[in-house]
Amino acid sequence: MKRFLKAKIEELEHRLLAYENAHTPPSLTLKKPPRKEANGKLGAKEGHPKWERKEPEPTGSVEYIEEACPKCDTKLGKPFKTERVIEEEIPEPQPVEVIEHLINHYECPKCHKHVVAKHNAPKGRFGKNVQAHVTLLKFDDRLPLRKVVSSLERHYGLTLSNVGVFQITRQVAGKLETSYQALIQHVRNARVVYCDETKIRVDSITFWLWTFTTEQETLFVIRKSRAKKVVEEVLGENFRGVITCDGWTAYAQYPALIQRCWAHLLREIKKLNEMYDGVQGFYDSFKKIFEQIRQVRTKPPSFEIRQALFMQLREEMQELVKQMNVYTQLRKFAGKVKNGLDYWFTCIIHLFVEPTNNTAERALRELIVQRKIIGGLRREKGARIMETIASMIATWKQQQLPLFTTLKSHL
Repeated sequence: MKRFLKAKIEELEHRLLAYENAHTPPSLTLKKPPRKEANGKLGAKEGHPKWERKEPEPTGSVEYIEEACPKCDTKLGKPFKTERVIEEEIPEPQPVEVIEHLINHYECPKCHKHVVAKHNAPKGRFGKNVQAHVTLLKFDDRLPLRKVVSSLERHYGLTLSNVGVFQITRQVAGKLETSYQALIQHVRNARVVYCDETKIRVDSITFWLWTFTTEQETLFVIRKSRAKKVVEEVLGENFRGVITCDGWTAYAQYPALIQRCWAHLLREIKKLNEMYDGVQGFYDSFKKIFEQIRQVRTKPPSFEIRQALFMQLREEMQELVKQMNVYTQLRKFAGKVKNGLDYWFTCIIHLFVEPTNNTAERALRELIVQRKIIGGLRREKGARIMETIASMIATWKQQQLPLFTTLKSHL
């Protein structure tokens, strides 16, 4: 009976690890950290730069005048003071403009050629403003199809169906395809790419949402695979930059210089420290090494000194691996550290590389929120639309471009 109970406990603990481990994202964590007590103060913390909203330029003016005193009816003359009050207001909901394009056709009386009047009539039913607005409501404002429909009806009296909204986003994705392919080339030429992946359901099947984020671009791809072939497909055969990533094997199998994520490493050793006695010393050692990395990157010494430090820290890490292998509960973690020995300190040599993969994780958050809202995608066609439009919107945001006008210029 004891043996049975012990086996059952081990089975349940193993199943629990799927939800409670150092790599579990906050959205899946069962045990939420306790909330910090509010200090009663709103706004930014002390020392944080104050943010103030800029006052807009008035587009109109209303002046209030009194000519005579309401008490004695004496003429008041010029005011000694004018009080200024700024009001910001949006226009009333505007009806949709319905523009009829009449394209005349002719037959030449001499040669009988069929002549069509030159025109710039649209190919589709809906104009560029409608296409841009629908796309941003869906992919930037995170609205489900039915909410996009109700928003357009409320503000503009424009009646669409869910299918109509989907068809508009499909057309927009097609028009962005050339820019999307150009984005892939920019990522392939980048000096550093931050990579990550997460699950997404497509037609009730588990697919993988990948992100490849550079200093100026964000690329999303949705594939059935989580293997190296996706990295090869996106980055190509001639990638010469650095990949910053977690410990997933697909990246290590790709022939590129790698920086492993220190945030993952520190989270995992912290978790082990909470679970077992005797881990505190190892946890402090890893934190000390990471602090050295931060100091080097804050005030970089010469390249030669950084090279020497690279070898020194690598040796320290190797010694920690030997010490951890003595403890059964740390051997798996020690193996992960050992497998990445050549990848923990790339950021010391190449200072433009961040020591963590937070850039990629932040890039994924937007689509993770959308995944929570919609639950999943119904067809692979929808996956293609999402990866194309979401990539361009994320990239324009990185480049601080105005979304509406930039999207409209591509339509």
